[in-house]
Amino acid sequence: MRKRDKFRRGSKRFSQFTLVGILNAAVDFGVLNLFLWLAPTRDPWELALFNGIALVLANLNSYWWNTRWTFRSRAENDLRQVVLFALQVLVNIGVSSAIFWALIHPLLTDTDIPAYLVGNVAKLISVIVASTISFFIMRYLVFSRKRWFGGRL
Repeated sequence: MRKRDKFRRGSKRFSQFTLVGILNAAVDFGVLNLFLWLAPTRDPWELALFNGIALVLANLNSYWWNTRWTFRSRAENDLRQVVLFALQVLVNIGVSSAIFWALIHPLLTDTDIPAYLVGNVAKLISVIVASTISFFIMRYLVFSRKRWFGGRL
């Protein structure tokens, strides 16, 4: 396969992943802000819980769209891919939550900045970092044609 064709396919896949990511971000931010609207809080633990629920729903949305559109030609929906996707979700939630917590905790306990502003800025930064990592995990591990670890995963 020529490098230009490979680049075009990779660019198309990344564009599709980006569109799915925008939809995931809408779910993620929408759920977080719904919680902030329904149950306003400055408690970092509650905000972290709201963020965790939003992340789980966004990752379910991600699985749906990435297996049916972005990586459709590579999606096998077998146990291997489901397990690897679940591991990617754990990495995504772990990275995103750690960044989110690191940003909200000092700002909510040491300042008077509104919780919705702190939560949304922290969410934006954590989503950008975690989504970038997720793309590479999905592209090169979860939906890769190459079988890592001798085909056992």
